[in-house]
Amino acid sequence: MKINRKGNKMKKLLIVIVALFINNNIIAGDKEDITNQIKQLWVNFSNKKVDISLLNPNGSWQASSEGGLWNFQSPKELQSQIADSPNTLNFRPYHIEVTIVGKSQDVAYTNYYLVGTITGRGGKVVANNYRTRASGTLVKKSGKWVSVGEHYSPLYGGSGVIFD
Repeated sequence: MKINRKGNKMKKLLIVIVALFINNNIIAGDKEDITNQIKQLWVNFSNKKVDISLLNPNGSWQASSEGGLWNFQSPKELQSQIADSPNTLNFRPYHIEVTIVGKSQDVAYTNYYLVGTITGRGGKVVANNYRTRASGTLVKKSGKWVSVGEHYSPLYGGSGVIFD
């Protein structure tokens, strides 16, 4: 029996191309999902809402742009920090970059800029030039990307978080 080597090579090549296409589309879909999730996060925060289903149920590490130390927060603590604060964070993310890594493509590193204002009681502007760098790490759990850590640091000339 004669083996058609050219045919086998073509089949293998086709399988590799299909696998790469599927993998790239999955990653591209995940990157788009994460980008949209970041945008929605900041819309929610400006409305004093937190979708705790997008947070690691065990909590996450936070470093705020006020210059504080790393702080471990449960989802409920972050929810309270946003909802109960006298300040409203009116930020928009820009230039969002998402890098997906890990053997199972289940870890994502994000970096972007936040720009906006912070208002206090009665709509008083507390910080009119909030500009910061943001980075975060997410993991995919049960098909959903959840945050496990974020770091924020002010950009040159911009304010970090300022409390009234």
